[in-house]
Amino acid sequence: MATKSSGSRSHGRQKTAGDAAKVETTSSLTPKKDPELVFGLVGPVGVNLDPVIAVLKSQLTGLEYTPHVVRLSEQIEAFFDISHSAKSEADRISALMEAGTKLRVESNEGAAVAMLGLAAIRQLRDDHSGGIPSRQAFILRSLKHPDEVEMLRAVYGKGFFLISVYSPRDVRVTALAEKISRSQFGGGTNPRAIAEELVQKDEQEESIPLGQDVKDAFPLADLFVDGRSKSTIDMQIGRFLQLLFGNSFLTPTRDEHGIYHARSAALRSADLNRQVGAAILKPEGDIIAVGCNDVPKSGGDLYWPGDKDDARDFQKGIDSMADERVQVLGEMLERLNINGLLSAKATERDITSLVQNLISGADKKILKNSRIMNILEFGRSVHAEMAALMSAARLGVSVVGATLYCTTFPCHMCARHIVASGIKRVVYIEPYPKSKAKQLHQDSISIDAPAASRTQVNFEPFQGIAPRQYQEIFEPIRPRKDENGRAVDWRELGHQPRIVRYIDTYLQLEQLIIGREIPNLLAKLGVKLSSD
Repeated sequence: MATKSSGSRSHGRQKTAGDAAKVETTSSLTPKKDPELVFGLVGPVGVNLDPVIAVLKSQLTGLEYTPHVVRLSEQIEAFFDISHSAKSEADRISALMEAGTKLRVESNEGAAVAMLGLAAIRQLRDDHSGGIPSRQAFILRSLKHPDEVEMLRAVYGKGFFLISVYSPRDVRVTALAEKISRSQFGGGTNPRAIAEELVQKDEQEESIPLGQDVKDAFPLADLFVDGRSKSTIDMQIGRFLQLLFGNSFLTPTRDEHGIYHARSAALRSADLNRQVGAAILKPEGDIIAVGCNDVPKSGGDLYWPGDKDDARDFQKGIDSMADERVQVLGEMLERLNINGLLSAKATERDITSLVQNLISGADKKILKNSRIMNILEFGRSVHAEMAALMSAARLGVSVVGATLYCTTFPCHMCARHIVASGIKRVVYIEPYPKSKAKQLHQDSISIDAPAASRTQVNFEPFQGIAPRQYQEIFEPIRPRKDENGRAVDWRELGHQPRIVRYIDTYLQLEQLIIGREIPNLLAKLGVKLSSD
């Protein structure tokens, strides 16, 4: 609803100094106070998000924000006008997964579930503040696809924060199996096998393009939290909120420092597949070396822009590993064909078209995630971890006992060199399913273990402020001392978040999505709104 201009009411009255002050404080260049906050949670199945939400609500309330929780599972049930609450725990989880996937696939919209959450946010705002943005925080439980994260960041900008909650896979499976068993009053068959299947499905429905994909949503976080301990959750979320609200005396941890430099190194890469970075730090936090994935040059190191005879893959125009993959598959099919081992249907086409169809054509799903599609050794790029190790070797600096930070879990080829180098600890953000490190090196590496190993190299997921937030959240937004040189207490400055908004443009984006996209979802899935 449009509001009247205050200027029209004061027409004809002489302006005073007080009026000028009011005009200045309400200038279009004055940031809005009390911006709304939106938090999204990514929690793989088996992770208990209740303690995380409880801490978030308590801490936000202490900062004079009103928290609201939006359960996306309830929004899915409301969309389809069905409830799964009476089912056993395994059936309830499975039904919700299937419903969420159905919504994404049939609408061809990866962010479909988050759109329902956005509508719920708008309804809560209408109910609690008459549709006017105020000191409110909305907590979305829980996101399952990277497209949901992308859409929420596009709508809410710097007012959206993603929190990914970690727990070791074995701990999650055990906890889920216990819940399944209890929901069946101990009478079910093999609850752990059911839990394993649900965890795998939750991580990624590989055969479905818009299936549930927690594996790829998880690394997109602004904050990574260890969900195993209430005290740890309280500390990590409390620290994040203090930073968000202007406590400039909270500085980066060694792990945050290390993973940030790994991410910074990744940006140097021009690899045709992805950017990966690594940084090796001494236990005290001193940087030994960094590296990224790219083509090596004669004399040592990788190519830099401007180097003579730059021969990186983009200069050649082809990924050598992709080219070799075609050759390997073609050679195998040709030999099977010569020896009469291909079916009659397969021999209806020549080997070249058969290969192209399996690599990038209509039948590519047949080989998706197969080992032949995941071969690594024919690429020209040095992997980021190896680049960092080689740099340390060229400099003559030992890495024994050091920590290697990498943006992606190391492949099995890098893992063996990490072990041989004397690195004691590896910290990573993004999983890498192609890696066979765990299967090949169980004797020497410990992955995501509940407790650190004293005799093996520990591979651990990163916890703390993500590299994407590093510069933003650790840079002070106001002076740290007053005119007398005394440290300023951030709590005395009004509990204002560090994000700056001049216009609440997200309200218009919400309206567009609710007015256009959600009706499209209803139409595509043939769902009619209930009369109530």
